[in-house]
Amino acid sequence: MNSSSSNFIFSSELSNIPKVFDWLESKLFKLIKNQDKKNTLSLVIQEALANAIIHGNKENKDKNVTLSYCIDKSHISIEVKDEGDGVAVENKLKDSEHIKAEDLLKDSGRGIILMKHFCKDVIFKKNSIKLIVEL
Repeated sequence: MNSSSSNFIFSSELSNIPKVFDWLESKLFKLIKNQDKKNTLSLVIQEALANAIIHGNKENKDKNVTLSYCIDKSHISIEVKDEGDGVAVENKLKDSEHIKAEDLLKDSGRGIILMKHFCKDVIFKKNSIKLIVEL
């Protein structure tokens, strides 16, 4: 599989998620032959998008969410960024600092556990989540 990358920016509304998945079908998903892998990606991406819209941007329609991906021979890297105030943790973080998943799991639901289960790695930052999935 050749290396490929792209991004999609949309207004922070849950009603936009189907448009994001239409875009994913036309770009990323057509490159993946394994249906189970597509289903897994759909699940973790949907969870990450909902988190960015609901928790990150507080459903503020004036703020955007950016979904980007990079795919190569061995893995897919998917990043979801919001424009909100950032993840609420005890210490103030710089944009470049990582957040420990364990800190988020204390105050979060099953979505992060689900992402951690299906992804090789999940990297949390103040306003983004990066999902690494093996092909």
